[in-house]
Amino acid sequence: MTRTFALLLLAGLACGLCAQPTKPTIIWDPSPNYNSRGGVTIDSIVIHTTEGSYAGAVSWLKNPSSGASAHYVIKENGTEIKQLVADSDRAWHATYYNSRSIGIECAGYAGQASTWTQGILPALYDLVAWLCYTHGVQAVHPPGQATSQSQQDFNSPGLVGHYQVQPWNRTDPGPHFDWNALVTEVNNRLGTSSSNDRIVDNVDPGFSVISGSWSTGTSAAGKYGADYRFAGNTSGGTPTAVAEWRPNLPAGGDYEVAVWYPQGTNRADNAPFAVTHANGTTSVPVNQQTNGGAWVVLGTFPFFTGTSGYVRLGNNCNPSVVIADAVRFRSVTPAPAAPAPTGLVATALNATDIQFNWNWSAYADGYFVDIAQSAADLTAMTGTFLNAGVGRVNTYTWQGLTPGATYYWRVWAYNAAGGNHGYPTPASITLSAGSPPGAPTNLTATVLGDHEIAFNWTAGGGQDGFWLDIAQSAADLTAGPGAATFQNVQLAAGATSYTWTGLQDNTVYYWRLFAYNANGGVHAYPAVASVMTTGGSHSHQTPIEDRDRSSNSRGCAAGAATLLPLPALPALLWRRRRRA
Repeated sequence: MTRTFALLLLAGLACGLCAQPTKPTIIWDPSPNYNSRGGVTIDSIVIHTTEGSYAGAVSWLKNPSSGASAHYVIKENGTEIKQLVADSDRAWHATYYNSRSIGIECAGYAGQASTWTQGILPALYDLVAWLCYTHGVQAVHPPGQATSQSQQDFNSPGLVGHYQVQPWNRTDPGPHFDWNALVTEVNNRLGTSSSNDRIVDNVDPGFSVISGSWSTGTSAAGKYGADYRFAGNTSGGTPTAVAEWRPNLPAGGDYEVAVWYPQGTNRADNAPFAVTHANGTTSVPVNQQTNGGAWVVLGTFPFFTGTSGYVRLGNNCNPSVVIADAVRFRSVTPAPAAPAPTGLVATALNATDIQFNWNWSAYADGYFVDIAQSAADLTAMTGTFLNAGVGRVNTYTWQGLTPGATYYWRVWAYNAAGGNHGYPTPASITLSAGSPPGAPTNLTATVLGDHEIAFNWTAGGGQDGFWLDIAQSAADLTAGPGAATFQNVQLAAGATSYTWTGLQDNTVYYWRLFAYNANGGVHAYPAVASVMTTGGSHSHQTPIEDRDRSSNSRGCAAGAATLLPLPALPALLWRRRRRA
């Protein structure tokens, strides 16, 4: 699962307490481009992209004329890592960070999401974890970046992007790189944190301003990261400014939710935090005049996988200022596999559609509805078996099923830990055989001018749609698609009129209407079989009220008193399908 916001840790654990990760296989392929660190301690690792191929990057970084190098280069698929400069030496990869850092080049491009495959990422995680353990580097991603080439005012230890050191001309590893995943996976290999923990600071994509004005502050002591947000209070009961922290949780379960803020005497003594979780929303007021510069626990709550849970803070408080800084979601108990849903009910809505309903299952991130036309196919998931991933809902309507068929069904509730099937009683439901639609009646045609005719009718009911056919002769209308002057248009089930434009002036048009559904179709013909557009020497023709002359097997074609044969229904339906 993609995780899209940066995880920030205030202080790293000393790696003397870390578990020793496995050292990845590394190929020594030295570059002449290096010099001495001058006794500077390694406290950071800089992540780069090669902006080219693995082989090309290795060749270039070994070329004396390039004036560049890196300690490590990782192949596109992660199957090979080369070391070009010893850790103890200074590689040339990140200007003023060279003396204090180790440089890792990842084969690929900063602007391409396809760089970060499940081949290269595990190799990167393994290498960074080993280096953090070996050199005591904190597995954190510090916020901020240098403001100019001359000032060099970004000086944070940890896992650093090239863009933070040289923002004036570098963007790597780019917007598609997941820093949160890097920190989580490295700490997981070091045994220093739960891979499910998430921290959302006010600078992360998981933070957003929902409404109102929130200013940025940097001066208060005890802030999390580089800054915080603040808003003036409102005396009313409804907030005029709301901020939100929304994590992307990799697994459902119980999470301890805690907030961080810098305290102050003008802060809200009842900052209205509200936690939205799997069981609803819980409001927790916090006195921001005390306990600042540390995590203040709001409580432990159940959450689903993903982004459905969040924390919000409004400015409906007192006395004067409310602070929005950081929120931590710490995994306490991972969710077990989602239990089977209960209360399964199936209702036939018509001959082709069934509505399925069930009760919510605890910690379920979503559901699958399975159907088959035999119990054996349902169990084996073969033959007539079909299923639909319906998401986190507890009702689903399956459309377009076979009239008269029996369907066996079940619902599977799942989350990251697994899932279980729920089975209904009775185990199956049978659809009615269904019938063709009723024939449309009251067919009328009204000439609107030289090139337009308005067709109107009353729907007979049960139709899925209509085809309106016109032709300039009775023979062409009967012949249908392929005839010289035949034209038609498909209309929706609820249509009762259609204005045909772009017709020829002073021209006779014969017409009919075809109503259809999954069980068949029926033609309806107007009592006055034809109508003429105006133009030329002809006067405007006013149609009279039409009467229904419809049939499933035969119908009147052009000419008020002439009956023409119609094709049998199967051939008729075949012809309709060709039109579609």
